Amino acid sequence: MRSRFESFGLYVPEKIVSTGELMGRLSHELPFTIDLERITGIKNRRWRSENESSFTIALNAANECLKNSRYRARDLDLVINTSISRTIEPDNYYLDPAMSLFIKKELGAHAAVNFDVNNACAGMVTGAFLLDNMIRAGVVKNGMVVSGECITPIAETALREICEPLDNQFASLTVGDAGAAFIMDASSGEREGVDYISVLTNAEHAHLCVGKPSDVSPGPAMHTRSREMHDARQYQYALYFLRKSFERYGKNIEEYDYIITHQVTVGAVKTYLKAIAEVHGVTTLPTLMSVEDFGNTASTALFLVIYNALKQKKIKDGSRILLFSLASGIGYALVSFTMGDVEVR
Repeated sequence: MRSRFESFGLYVPEKIVSTGELMGRLSHELPFTIDLERITGIKNRRWRSENESSFTIALNAANECLKNSRYRARDLDLVINTSISRTIEPDNYYLDPAMSLFIKKELGAHAAVNFDVNNACAGMVTGAFLLDNMIRAGVVKNGMVVSGECITPIAETALREICEPLDNQFASLTVGDAGAAFIMDASSGEREGVDYISVLTNAEHAHLCVGKPSDVSPGPAMHTRSREMHDARQYQYALYFLRKSFERYGKNIEEYDYIITHQVTVGAVKTYLKAIAEVHGVTTLPTLMSVEDFGNTASTALFLVIYNALKQKKIKDGSRILLFSLASGIGYALVSFTMGDVEVR
């Protein structure tokens, strides 16, 4: 038995904030102008309204997923929430009870078991890893993984506090808000389904990107030591992980229609793909991106790309997909699968 992706859902707030507009809101004057759009390739990101929270964003994505599914909420065996941000009211952060409990109750999935998983930007892929194993083991027949990332508050903190060109909160200005969800169940044949999901954490570098309450002003903050993360050889680790996974599962980079990596910046995506292509002896690799128009939406980023590609008919029935998740920690995850006859409305 193996699992498949049965349906997908997406929600993004209506408000669009450009990178130029964002940089114009810096509270402190910098000694020289920084062209963040040129550096990151990010033109716009979606921004929550004053009434939106992780919960409402996740719930909208979950409801959209159910609209695209043959299942109803009451049919779900499991609900897993994987968001980094966990706000129910806009300004209140929840650790317990689990966010998945609020989501399943609001959906009407009263029979479902629920729990939360937090694994930075690899959260939704980690949820898929757990759900895939539970389906293969016969523990559940189906389940939903959902995430509502309401992370622009870290950008607001950065706008208040950044006061020098090399401030380690600049990465906070790349983020955007988004919710995503998917339902997985057992595949009925060999034509579609998940080949494997592989996860690895190189935890010695976890201190290089930390989210915490700000020490300077009210609100959450993210501190990223980008140069040190680059020097930590994360590319080499990622390439080693990819090569060993391919050896273990008998896969080849050229069998995929799209290789989709985490949406950090346009430059980072291109760097990942160039490195992967060189190692595997190919010139270019086919990919899809959302970061230019949506920014880095953390755990939801890969599935935002998939949803939009399904909507635009770029990913179709039979498409071979490799998801390459990269997360603070430093964490790596691969999802190899064939898309079935899935539609988004």
